[in-house]
Amino acid sequence: MNNIELLKMAITNLFRRKARSILAILGVVIGTASIVTMVSIGLGISKNFNDSIKGNFELHMIRIYGVTPKKVEGQKPLKLNDDAIKSIKEINGVTSVTPVKRLSTRIILGDYSGDINLTGMDPEFFEKMNLEFKKGRAFSASEKNKIVVGSQIPIMLEKYKTGEYVNYDPDGNYKDIKLISTKVEITKDPDYKISSQRKRMMSSGSGISAGENGNTPKYEIFRLESVGVISKDSFAYDAFTSLKTIDEIIKSNTKAENEASNSGGGQNNQKNLDYEEISIYVDNIEKVEDISTTLRESGYQFYSIMDEIKQTQKMFFMIQAALGGIGAISLIVAAIGITNTMIMSIYERTREIGVMKVIGASLKDIEKLFLSEAAAIGLIGGFLGSIFSLILSFIMNFFFSNSAMSSGLMPGMGMGGPSDQAQSYISYMPWWLIIFGILFSTAIGILAGYIPAKKAMQLSALESLRNE
Repeated sequence: MNNIELLKMAITNLFRRKARSILAILGVVIGTASIVTMVSIGLGISKNFNDSIKGNFELHMIRIYGVTPKKVEGQKPLKLNDDAIKSIKEINGVTSVTPVKRLSTRIILGDYSGDINLTGMDPEFFEKMNLEFKKGRAFSASEKNKIVVGSQIPIMLEKYKTGEYVNYDPDGNYKDIKLISTKVEITKDPDYKISSQRKRMMSSGSGISAGENGNTPKYEIFRLESVGVISKDSFAYDAFTSLKTIDEIIKSNTKAENEASNSGGGQNNQKNLDYEEISIYVDNIEKVEDISTTLRESGYQFYSIMDEIKQTQKMFFMIQAALGGIGAISLIVAAIGITNTMIMSIYERTREIGVMKVIGASLKDIEKLFLSEAAAIGLIGGFLGSIFSLILSFIMNFFFSNSAMSSGLMPGMGMGGPSDQAQSYISYMPWWLIIFGILFSTAIGILAGYIPAKKAMQLSALESLRNE
């Protein structure tokens, strides 16, 4: 008997016992739908996370914040300075490197003032961050005294004349304050343009620490021009300027403090001083891990979001495996049902098996016949189960989207970044999962039919005809 004849006979035999076959197929449908749906939920969680970080600048960035203390004979102690920047630039895959300087300072925008963190970095590096601007642009290397402010900075400001906070409309636009193309005052003087309410709240009254001789530092007022406003993301509460500008501010502040304490008259040699942080930009994300390994071996302490992402992805994989295992239990139960159906079929078709052997059917033909019937149950059940899973996935995503939108979680699940416009899923079903569900259920059917097929092969032809 050829394979086509065996397949036709297998399908015919299934329809001869419709009720039993339908129940066996239904078991496979439930099992397949369970495992495919469970895995799709795990994939949905993972996809939401991956979509939320897609396009995030942090994926390309490594922040060095310290060094591991170690003494190597004949080697200078490792420091975060200009020498370190030169050596880091030579690492294969590194695109750009910048020292990062931060300054806690007062900012004055029109009639409003407050305290912020000002970050200085190389303009070329800042442009590579590819931040999303609500208005304006980034500062360039050829510009001086330019500043970029976050769109949420007004939240931290108040009117220095009345102490009132900034008003904003329902769309989140701030009134009575201009963030772009305006003069921004920066100073370390905590008493500069401060509201009377705020001044009363300050325990020391003045707020400026006096020097050793009792004098208070006379901090300079720097007037910068705002050229850009960062949109709502992780940098929306920060302000950025160039290294050249922040160096001038730091130098002036140090000079004022030294003069107040008579400790040097403002001489401040900043050449090759240690930096509190060095940031690295890597064009190719795949090289971040290799660069991290090199930095770790060199003795640097650093942070890369890729390390956290890998740990999170491992956790998601374990969730997928656990959900898939739960779904697989019902498919195993379905396999037991297929085995029971096939064994009962053998008892009912003892004479048929005997006749097949007498007219010349080989043991392989009989084995193929019963395996084909079991595989057909698995294939049909797997196909229907996958279709049912698709429908179930659509329904879950539909209700999840409506509920998430009404509660303000959509889009992007609030993770930030450009991918905030991406759709979120509670169940994600790629094409390969559908194919896997069909093939896996078919394989389960074949395995479940193996024992009955062997039992049919072992039946004696004469004994089968005699008993019948």
